[in-house]
Amino acid sequence: MSSTFLLEIGTEELPAEFVHSALQQLQQMVASDLKDLRLSHGQVRVSGTPRRLAVVVDSLIDQQPDLEEERKGPPVKQALVDGQPGPAALGFAKRCGVDPSELQARDTPKGPCLFARVCTPGDTTTTLLNERIPAWINGLQGRRFMRWGNGDQRFSRPVRWLVSLYGSELIPVTLSAAQPPVQSGRLSRSHRLRDSTLEIEHADDYFDALKKAGVMVDRSQREQLIRSALDTEAAACSASVDCPEGLFEELVDLVEAPRVLSGEIADCYLDLPPEVIVTVMQSHQRYVPLKRENAHHDPLALQARDVLLSKFLLVSNGLEPADATIVRGNERVLGARLADAEFFLNVDRKSPSESRRDALDRVTFAKGLGSLRDRCERMSWMTERLIESLSIPSDIAMHAKRAAHFCKHDLVSQMVGEFPELQGLIGGKYLLEEGEDRQVALAVAEHYQPR
Repeated sequence: MSSTFLLEIGTEELPAEFVHSALQQLQQMVASDLKDLRLSHGQVRVSGTPRRLAVVVDSLIDQQPDLEEERKGPPVKQALVDGQPGPAALGFAKRCGVDPSELQARDTPKGPCLFARVCTPGDTTTTLLNERIPAWINGLQGRRFMRWGNGDQRFSRPVRWLVSLYGSELIPVTLSAAQPPVQSGRLSRSHRLRDSTLEIEHADDYFDALKKAGVMVDRSQREQLIRSALDTEAAACSASVDCPEGLFEELVDLVEAPRVLSGEIADCYLDLPPEVIVTVMQSHQRYVPLKRENAHHDPLALQARDVLLSKFLLVSNGLEPADATIVRGNERVLGARLADAEFFLNVDRKSPSESRRDALDRVTFAKGLGSLRDRCERMSWMTERLIESLSIPSDIAMHAKRAAHFCKHDLVSQMVGEFPELQGLIGGKYLLEEGEDRQVALAVAEHYQPR
């Protein structure tokens, strides 16, 4: 017979990057161990949220098949005495758990030897899983693992509960290294804001039971819901979403009950460079910017009005009655971040790029390689050598020399100090605003490509 196996590891909020990695590790470990244990099964499904990692194995047989194997024993001339089993044959039969009369003599390249057919009864699936589940949990790897309480258990975040079922049968498991020890049971937890427990009667009930409790455990369903909602919101504004795959994967793993909401950017902040606004939204706040359809993006533009809408999207993990409050709170946070960016931009614009060259002397490039200014001067020297050896036309040569001279100046700017992702790009924008040739500014802006 076969049934469904369920393991849920309940935790405090996990980092999104660990959820994605842990699910891949769990799937590999479970599938590999079940194969080694000779337990046939259907699909191995993994899914997770910030508060739980789940493994569901379909059609898992309830017991190992018996293992029949043939064991080679001592040579016949040593094992038989006057045609009867001697001490060597009797000892071999005892070790194999068979009657001496069941031993068979067969020829081998080294002469006739005794053989025994041994049948080892298979263990029950629940017995085997009881031994393997702690190993799966302790075998997960990730960055910045922690201990909690007075125990020695290590995990990305404290483990608070375990659900381990084979069909309707509870598999007893204890994480004894945790403090207090965590024992498996039937109780799972709802969405944190609903603050309730729920009993899982059967492994097949897991996904439906959690859905009723406000948790969308199935990661693929969350992906579909979020992607569809983002596209719908963007289409309603005649815009396109700017959501790199890495950000999208993180958003999926940050929520248990996703809701896509929209907020507004204060109009004054659209005078900031679009890359600044996008960096604040994506890297700092995990928001999704909306880009105007068919908008021409000038990489040296210092304002975002022609590129971005004043609306942004966010993926909430809250409950519907709190939507308005969540949007207002996120708008305030974004406004504060953009106000800081505006301040840094205004401070930088008060000083020309050339004035930052002396500050490069105070920044060490690498041990034994001098300062950033030394690096700039080496780059200028190499640029001149390349110009000579490649016979580059004078106008391009002049642009190349100017770009090499200025390319690292923005590393000591306020803006790059706060947003390192914008190095080079911000320097190019500043140069164009100061009246530098566009080709020079573009070379500085693009010299970190590909990003």
